[in-house]
Amino acid sequence: MTAFASYRQALDYLFNFTDYERMHRVKKATSVFGLSRMNKLLDYCGDPHLQLRTVHIAGTKGKGSTAAMLASVLRAAGHRVGLYTSPHIYDIRERIQVDGEWISEADVTRWLNRLYDYLEEARPGGETYAPTFFETFTVISFLHFLERGVDAAVVEVGLGGRLDATNVLRPLACAITPVSFDHTDKLGTELSKIAWEKAGIIKDGVPVVSGVQQPEALEVIRARCEELQAPLHVVGEDITVEGDTLSTWRRRLEAVSVPLLGEHQRRNAAAAVGLADLLCERGFDVSDQCVRDGLASVRWPGRIQIVSESPQTIIDGAHNPASVAVLCEVLDALPAKRTVFVVGVAADKDVPAMLRLLAPRADAFVFTTTNNPRAATPKALREMLAGIDPAKPAQTEPSPGAALELARGLVTPGDRICATGSMYLAGDLLTSLKKGRD
Repeated sequence: MTAFASYRQALDYLFNFTDYERMHRVKKATSVFGLSRMNKLLDYCGDPHLQLRTVHIAGTKGKGSTAAMLASVLRAAGHRVGLYTSPHIYDIRERIQVDGEWISEADVTRWLNRLYDYLEEARPGGETYAPTFFETFTVISFLHFLERGVDAAVVEVGLGGRLDATNVLRPLACAITPVSFDHTDKLGTELSKIAWEKAGIIKDGVPVVSGVQQPEALEVIRARCEELQAPLHVVGEDITVEGDTLSTWRRRLEAVSVPLLGEHQRRNAAAAVGLADLLCERGFDVSDQCVRDGLASVRWPGRIQIVSESPQTIIDGAHNPASVAVLCEVLDALPAKRTVFVVGVAADKDVPAMLRLLAPRADAFVFTTTNNPRAATPKALREMLAGIDPAKPAQTEPSPGAALELARGLVTPGDRICATGSMYLAGDLLTSLKKGRD
């Protein structure tokens, strides 16, 4: 039936479903996560996911960047490519893209109208039966990709891997980007346990690319691949990147350019090229020049993104200690500047560890919040900093946009502002800046 006459009506309905991205606390993963709801909804829709050729990417850091790079490489080679990622920066529609084009408001509305009868029948059953926000949007992505006739769909895991809604796929290849500590309330507090959850996307005989891993995580991934007879290629072993030279077991590329800042993005690029080579072994045509062109043209906002040069202003969605450590490595490699950090973080993250990394590199802080219900208050963040570095200047401003303006008042044109701590903060600021330019 046609339940929604407008996109806004459809979106309001969708946001009424359980959204674990925005919840403070979630019960044990086995009680709320799983594939039963997803499989039932997919069966209702005719199992679109089984009619797609897909690549599945899990990991703690870099999975979105790797997905974006692979999609860009495949597009440069002339393939029609679907890309499903999360969370979004500007608009929920950017999570579902075909050849770089966001799904339209009309298509989101149309797909929700198609799913409405099923969703209404499932809703009285609560979280046991009713699909979540993420599950519903994931199914919409599969339906959209199938209708648009993509040659390949590059799909990023939402959370974890083994029990994630995307783990219904039967991919041509999969990847696990670097594993570190995040979502420990859901995935466990040991690195081996987290790696085991990520490795849950590995399927029988399906080849795997692993990013650079800590030994404990790589051991788990390697054991899972051996168990399932899944060929494994590892960045740092048979996939390497040195300077502007990138090599896999199939090709050697010189003069490779990656526009995203940081050595970690070069390693993500290596993983993406490894995935492209696995697809070449399954009939895709991707030349060396297409790899170079695709990597050189990739765009992925909110990842150590320089949005202004005077003062230099960097926006990064780092949201856990490992990703903040990567940000610090990049900042340390840039020319030294007086730096003011604008920080907004979810309260359920290891905030003290993040602040301990940032404090030695900060001349001052401005703490803010976001529209994420899980966000820590600016006052709480300032109090945490006081326990780490009581002499460090810090101010608070609830509005992200106003916090950035406050930081601008604390610097000169030759200084640096770095906003970090949350993808929500990155999204709020980039959206504000975009509106200012429009």
